Amino acid sequence: MTIRGGLRSYPEISFLRGFSITTVIIMHLLQVYVSGGDLPGWLRMAAAFGGTGGHMFFFCSGFGLYLSQKKRELAFPGFLRRRFLKIYLPYILIVLITWAYTWIGFGRAMNRELLSHVFLYKMFFEKYEISFGLQFWFLSTIIQLYLLFLPLCRLENAIGMRKLAILALCVSAVWWVFTWATGLNMKRIWGSFCLQYLWEFVLGMAAADWLAKRDAVSLQTGRLLVTAAVGILLEAVMAGLGGFAAAFNDLPAFFGYGAFALLLFAFCRRMIRPVFLQVDRISYEWFLVHVLAFSVSYEIFRAVGRRFPDSVIGLLASAGRARLPGGAELLLAVLAVAVSLLAAWLYARLLEILRLREREKRNRA
Repeated sequence: MTIRGGLRSYPEISFLRGFSITTVIIMHLLQVYVSGGDLPGWLRMAAAFGGTGGHMFFFCSGFGLYLSQKKRELAFPGFLRRRFLKIYLPYILIVLITWAYTWIGFGRAMNRELLSHVFLYKMFFEKYEISFGLQFWFLSTIIQLYLLFLPLCRLENAIGMRKLAILALCVSAVWWVFTWATGLNMKRIWGSFCLQYLWEFVLGMAAADWLAKRDAVSLQTGRLLVTAAVGILLEAVMAGLGGFAAAFNDLPAFFGYGAFALLLFAFCRRMIRPVFLQVDRISYEWFLVHVLAFSVSYEIFRAVGRRFPDSVIGLLASAGRARLPGGAELLLAVLAVAVSLLAAWLYARLLEILRLREREKRNRA
């Protein structure tokens, strides 16, 4: 497998984003909505492996930010403004829609939770961190890393990228030991603090720097196969052992998952690669809307089942509740995924229209 260097964008990174967001979303669907999370052992393990895709988010974020910063260096205010428009505003709009949905649909006015998201102090309070969606912990972590990004770039200029990557790994390792020893790793706000994933973020920066300085990089298939197999096996073993071993589980999980995804990119060119490259185009929007879309979808399925018990949806919903064989839950899950993808596509188009209007206003001014 050969990766061309010196590009403005990399299809391999786009594939990693599209693939990882898909596996994370499928994990959420299986663990929360299918069978109430009561999954067979093999499916539970598959869902957990899919959740490893979260590590790729931080790697790809570091990669993309560093590449963008080297093309056009931004000062801190300009950098934050761009992140505000691209990341924060789409996120807060979905939070507001979710808040309205819980208030109108269920009579719950989650005003304190809403404020914690708007002003970003949810990252300091366990009870607010994943309110409005279990995926929103990621926003706290990535915003923390955004605040560190430009200082990391300055440090890289001073000590070099290799030393920065080693330093980031050491800082993350110290954090893993600290949170394990104190038991704080069981708390979301500590277990997802930016230092937990700093090494992956900086590794993404290092990979962007490395590729930018080369014409091409060859990755041997045999090594990717070994890395994928050993990484996935170690991830399972260390997670099973728990305790101190699980504290370092991110290392084999990241490399095993990443190697597996690159193998898919290299050898599944006709079917799998194009699908995830297309998913990447709406990956952030899908990430934001999927929990709300799943919740609304299953509420609609249940309502239709009660109102029209003899309809196809009614029969599927009743079969799913009774956990009958025949793939009823699977069909409902596929419908929910389709709804979430449609919602993500519509949301992406809406954001695109808003950005175009904002750009036109700036040009006229």
